[in-house]
Amino acid sequence: MMAYAQGKKRQLVLVTTLIVAVLLIAGAVVALNLASSDPKAPVTPSPQSTEINDDDASTDSSVEPQPAQPETPTSPAVDPATLSSVDIEPLAIKVFYTKGVDGFDFTVKRTADQTEYVEFSTAALAGTKCTDDQGSIASIIKNPTSATSLTTTQTVKAGDATYGLSLAGSDCTPDAALLDKYQTAFKNGFSSLTAL
Repeated sequence: MMAYAQGKKRQLVLVTTLIVAVLLIAGAVVALNLASSDPKAPVTPSPQSTEINDDDASTDSSVEPQPAQPETPTSPAVDPATLSSVDIEPLAIKVFYTKGVDGFDFTVKRTADQTEYVEFSTAALAGTKCTDDQGSIASIIKNPTSATSLTTTQTVKAGDATYGLSLAGSDCTPDAALLDKYQTAFKNGFSSLTAL
């Protein structure tokens, strides 16, 4: 009988030791998982609520930041009879503007990153406040990059390209009212821009 009691006692000690060992292993696994997770790590939101701002996008090289697209205001249809146009052959576009503004010049240019644009100017707006001021009115940028699209106020698609209207600042001009008249003329006709 004594041997039977000793066998039961060994079994009980063995089972208890196994239970304690399983509990210790489970506790260790839980402790390791808690220690390896960073409580300061950001929680990734679901795709429906993901927000990317410029600061976040600049730290993640796997996602190219998308520029904020300027909203093209929905304006009443412009009567084509009130518009004039000029062909910008190097960019293969026809630019429209409201009739009645005085003459202006345009020059087709290219930025260092090869972005093409046409710049409109008039000597009547050239001032002495800024160095080499040419009397800029506005520019139309072909396929604006993320950097140049930040300066556009309207965009329009024509042919296979997108064009952005960028208005010159009024800090250099000697006649802000005249600059506004020119810029309004270009804004009114911009949505009519077409490919040649």
